[in-house]
Amino acid sequence: MAKQPFSKNVAEIITIARSYVNARIELWKLTLLEKVSLAGAFFISSVIIVLIIAFCLLFISLAFAIWYGQRTGDFFTGFLILAGFYLILGLVFIISRKQVITGPVVKSLSNILYKDEDEKPANDDEKEKE
Repeated sequence: MAKQPFSKNVAEIITIARSYVNARIELWKLTLLEKVSLAGAFFISSVIIVLIIAFCLLFISLAFAIWYGQRTGDFFTGFLILAGFYLILGLVFIISRKQVITGPVVKSLSNILYKDEDEKPANDDEKEKE
């Protein structure tokens, strides 16, 4: 084997190091894109589900108020009952929002953002020993 000059070896190492750094940067970009896409999809689907539930509650509430008004002849009382129901529901939501909303959202987002670390197979340690 012919010996290469030291400067040529250093230049080759620098070229390989640059290629490695560029490959790592591209990997980080792709990983970030994947995680942002998953988080965005989570938020969009959550908003759609909340809107569907809100519209269902709206129409059920209106149906109840109209039904109550036809039964008793007093529509005003039906709407007051609904207002009281939503006031109580709002207070319960305010009191328990950390358990009902914050906890599950943080858990879902952490699963999206850190899923690669959790999916490491148990056999990797055995493969490294071989």
